[in-house]
Amino acid sequence: MAINIRMRGKSKGGVAEIKALIKHPMESGARMNKKTGKPYPAKYIDMVEVSVNGTKAVDAQWSGAVSANPYMAVQVKANAGDEVTISLKDNTGETGTEALTLK
Repeated sequence: MAINIRMRGKSKGGVAEIKALIKHPMESGARMNKKTGKPYPAKYIDMVEVSVNGTKAVDAQWSGAVSANPYMAVQVKANAGDEVTISLKDNTGETGTEALTLK
């Protein structure tokens, strides 16, 4: 199952603001199931990468401390017509990628 990403972006003066809403449970592994007394298994995004025309612009490492269904906004050097791609990977190996062409 792929990680779902909804994103939009707009370029102005050579700088693009990219906004993304990521659908992911972001479970840290520290929270306990009240019925069984066992912890919920850890499942969180640990790698975020933003690329412009195939060149890496942002490389971030996240942890279980990020909230569920995180919202992300970044600014990158990009012009109208450039392709911006967000790629994610979580600690279980699940991945997600979304791309858009800037207006």
